[in-house]
Amino acid sequence: MNKIRKYIPKIVILDTAIYIWIFVMLHLILQCFGLKFREWVYWMSVLLMMMGFITGIIQLILKFKKRIVKICIMGTFVILLLISSPIFYLIVGFGYTPEHVVEKDGSKYVAYVNSFLRTYVYYYDYKNVVVVGNQKRIVEDYGKGGFDPLGDKYPHKIEHCTYYDEKGNVISNR
Repeated sequence: MNKIRKYIPKIVILDTAIYIWIFVMLHLILQCFGLKFREWVYWMSVLLMMMGFITGIIQLILKFKKRIVKICIMGTFVILLLISSPIFYLIVGFGYTPEHVVEKDGSKYVAYVNSFLRTYVYYYDYKNVVVVGNQKRIVEDYGKGGFDPLGDKYPHKIEHCTYYDEKGNVISNR
């Protein structure tokens, strides 16, 4: 057991795998209680996982004994990393949704803005800095996409608004 504890901090990819397992377990536990992590927690975790994965692969490559094999594999890894980086930028560009903590109708919500082709704002119950309720409570449709109605200085007209109860049933449409 002491041997295992001694080597765990030295193998970054193993630490990353443990972090991923803990994060997934916490996500599942939160789901059981009707909660989910806020968007920034997911993005920071993905960043940590990617850094851990890249660092762990480099660490494993550096353990090779033969210099020529080490150089070839490291070169291949760097080329694959450079090829895949534009894909990462696309995922970040299309996957990012601005997050706002707002007060609406006397309640505190976390609002996520999705404005790709149409602009939608999804409101979830605010719990704390790290977690929110996992059931959307209000959905606002602003029509044409490409803007953040909660971040803009100018008012935007809501075309359609739907309210939901705690179980996800529609309460009202406006």
